Amino acid sequence: MDMVIIAGFLGSGKTTLILNTVDRISERTGKRIAVIVNDFGNIGIDGKVMEKYGLKVQELPRGCICCTLGPNFLETVRMVQDRYDPDLVLVEPSGIADPDSILATMEHYHGRPLGRITTVVLIDAARFPVLAQAMRVPLERQLHAADMVLMSKADEVDDSRLKEVEAFARNVVGTKPVIPVSNATRSNLDVFVGRLVGQ
Repeated sequence: MDMVIIAGFLGSGKTTLILNTVDRISERTGKRIAVIVNDFGNIGIDGKVMEKYGLKVQELPRGCICCTLGPNFLETVRMVQDRYDPDLVLVEPSGIADPDSILATMEHYHGRPLGRITTVVLIDAARFPVLAQAMRVPLERQLHAADMVLMSKADEVDDSRLKEVEAFARNVVGTKPVIPVSNATRSNLDVFVGRLVGQ
């Protein structure tokens, strides 16, 4: 079972990305996919939306995967692996989660051996100036763990903004893929999926 952690601040488009790409991944690879959602709050709206689309969801309400729910997260991964035996599990942590902490937590996983763990970080291009000013350190921390960066809402900004976001990301991730995507128009989602599944 491979794992993809899809991180990004609240409103960056993580859930929409999952909903728009999970069928593409399935279609290209035939992989069985499970989704683990960690909602920061008491009501798991995202999970309910995903279940409507037929995705298997194990919600972790209240708290953050990377801290208070560390042990619970490992238990959830093991349960998903044993109950559903997916080829791929997508993890959508809360917006404040630090992917490095999730990766560190996974070092203590004692279920059946996992395959590749990939971290994807979404940067909201439309809100980038505000995020870069108010959340610069947490944003850079997320990027340090990234294997791939998606600049979401690319259709809502001009080229100069995309260049600004890419420059910011590349300052941390170097030559790793930085891809502009639009959930509304679904542009470049196939590029993302292709890189994710190695096709």
